[in-house]
Amino acid sequence: MKNMKWGNIMLLSLFYLSCAELYAQENMKVNSIKQEKDSLKILSEGAVVSPQPGGYATDFKENTLSDPVNEIPDEQRIEIKLRKPFYIPPYYTNPSPRFYGDYATGGQILSNFYGSGMQETLPGLGRVNQASFFYRYDLNDYFSIQAGVDAVKYNFPKSVGQSLGVSGIVTYRPADRLHINVFGSYSPDNRYGFNRSAFGATVGYDFTDRFGMEVGAQRYYDPQRGWQTVPIVTPYYKFNKFDLGIDVGGILYEVLRSVIIDKRGGSPVIMPPGR
Repeated sequence: MKNMKWGNIMLLSLFYLSCAELYAQENMKVNSIKQEKDSLKILSEGAVVSPQPGGYATDFKENTLSDPVNEIPDEQRIEIKLRKPFYIPPYYTNPSPRFYGDYATGGQILSNFYGSGMQETLPGLGRVNQASFFYRYDLNDYFSIQAGVDAVKYNFPKSVGQSLGVSGIVTYRPADRLHINVFGSYSPDNRYGFNRSAFGATVGYDFTDRFGMEVGAQRYYDPQRGWQTVPIVTPYYKFNKFDLGIDVGGILYEVLRSVIIDKRGGSPVIMPPGR
């Protein structure tokens, strides 16, 4: 009897423990710790991402941009506009900010009256402004005259000033392709070689309708050596609106003089001013 009583107690205890285990397993299926805003979302593929603000999709593949430049939202795109910070006139010679303001222009102002102007920046030296005005008139079919005035304003670190000069040319055309020029110029201050005092004559001939040659001689005043004489050799080409020529007479003269001096075995002698 006593053994049966202990057996019943053991059976009741085992039944009670089994019921408690079933109740505990049932409660473990439900999360007992609830969070109103979970910081992690478990996706179907098993990838874990944080929720993105601003209306992004919760799918990891949709948040991955294949082309970040083209798929950036419109409100987050940065527009870069390349615009000129200032207006550049067509007659400016260089659009660089370092040379901003440099120009070169010229043309006919009135009947038989012409003009030109320019500004040039010399890096490390300063700035030069120049203006020229001249009058040209055809006396007849053979003779024409030209007279003008030149003004130069220079602004250097240790030298600021101006240089003025006047010039004139008389042209004689005995034939269609032949012309003779007699010219002269005067400047009271030919500092830096902007304007100088000189006179001379040249003979020009047009070999074709475009190409020609002009030769002659000129005598000019050099502040260091006095009056000097050099040849003039200027090949030129005629464009539709202007003639382009380069005087190489001075270069040829210096080359020939250096060759002659080298053959003699001497050295160049600079004559005193005024000789």
